[in-house]
Amino acid sequence: MILGRLITILDAAHLALIRPTWLTKIFVAGDVLSFAMQSTGGAMLAQKSSNAKMGKYAILAGLFAQIIFFNLFMIVTIIFHRRLNKAPTHASQVGTHWKKLLAALYAASLLILVRSVFRVVEYQQGREGYLLRKEVWLYLFDAVLMFFVGVIFNVVHPSIAVPGRKKSVEDGYALRSADGN
Repeated sequence: MILGRLITILDAAHLALIRPTWLTKIFVAGDVLSFAMQSTGGAMLAQKSSNAKMGKYAILAGLFAQIIFFNLFMIVTIIFHRRLNKAPTHASQVGTHWKKLLAALYAASLLILVRSVFRVVEYQQGREGYLLRKEVWLYLFDAVLMFFVGVIFNVVHPSIAVPGRKKSVEDGYALRSADGN
């Protein structure tokens, strides 16, 4: 959502590989597909039947789907950023807050990608694998990374470059002056 809003705010839809209206839809659909595959695999594993091995493969396929969609997102972001640098819009030259937000998006994306790769390795090793037996790795490569993603977007909050829609008289809301009247 942040990327789509940035593209819109910067008046740079013509530079985007995917239209901003489709960005969230495509990548949320990919995430839902990935989650559904992982959930199906988890259900198969929980049954402890002959489907357990197939469940592991379903989880791995879901994790790989997540990584593929996430890499596509990063590619779309990088292509947009490069195109914007080559042909800046007027809106992109007016302020620089969007650059901080894009840097935060890159940093958070990298942390999420590392977490996703960790999860693939973790599940590939299986229930008796080293990573599942040593809890410290789960904290380090899952909880700590996601904590820092949260910190990044609290320090560089998306509202610095992507303000909310302001209500106006045309929307049926009365505007108030600074003194509240």
